[in-house]
Amino acid sequence: MLEPAIQALSAGRIILASSSPRRQEIIQKLGFKVEIVPSFYNENLDRSKYNSHSDYIQDLARFKVLDVFERLEKEKTPPELIIGADTLVTLGDVIYGKPKDEQDAFKMLSCLNNKTHTVYTGVCLKTRKTEIKFYESAEVKFGDLSEDQIKAYIRTGEPLDKAGGYGIQGLGGCLVEKINGDFYTVMGMPLYSTVKHLNKLSSEL
Repeated sequence: MLEPAIQALSAGRIILASSSPRRQEIIQKLGFKVEIVPSFYNENLDRSKYNSHSDYIQDLARFKVLDVFERLEKEKTPPELIIGADTLVTLGDVIYGKPKDEQDAFKMLSCLNNKTHTVYTGVCLKTRKTEIKFYESAEVKFGDLSEDQIKAYIRTGEPLDKAGGYGIQGLGGCLVEKINGDFYTVMGMPLYSTVKHLNKLSSEL
C-alpha cells in the first residue's frame, strides 16, 4: 500500500518535525529513514479563534512543519518531505495537555475516569511543492478506576510527559476499556490516513 510513496519520497531527506519517540516509531514502521528536527514553534495559537478542536490541531501541526521548513529550505540538500503532527486530548470543551506534576496528573486522570473522551491528532505533510494537512479523531473510554489504581499508575512516571496524562501504548493502556477509532491516532500519528495521504502526495511529485 505504501510502495508508491516509498519509491517517490525515500530517495530524498525525510524530516520528522517532532522529538516524540512514539511518532518516530510509527514513521519508521513505514520503512522511511527519518531525520529528527524538532520544531521550535511556541504553540501560541489563540484557541478562541477556532470553532473546532480539529481545525486547531491541524493548524498547530502545520505551523510546526513550517517552522522546520523555513529553517532547512536554504540548506544544500533541502528535505524532500517534512512530517509534523500534534495531539489533543479533550473532554467536551476542555483540553488536557501534559500534567504539570503528579497532583495535576491525578486530577486529570480522575476527570477522565470512567468517561469517554476524544483524542484528535492533526498531521501536516509538506514537500517543496505541495502541502497536505488532515486530522483523525478517536474516542477512548476509561474503565472505572479506583484512586489507588490511578496513584499507582502515576508512580510509574509515565503520565508526566503525555497529553491527557496517559500513554495508550504503555502502561496507560491498562486504563482503557475500549477505543473507537485508529489506535495510532491516540498514540500520536494516525497510520492509515498518513499512508493514504503520503501516496496521494507522491503521485503529485
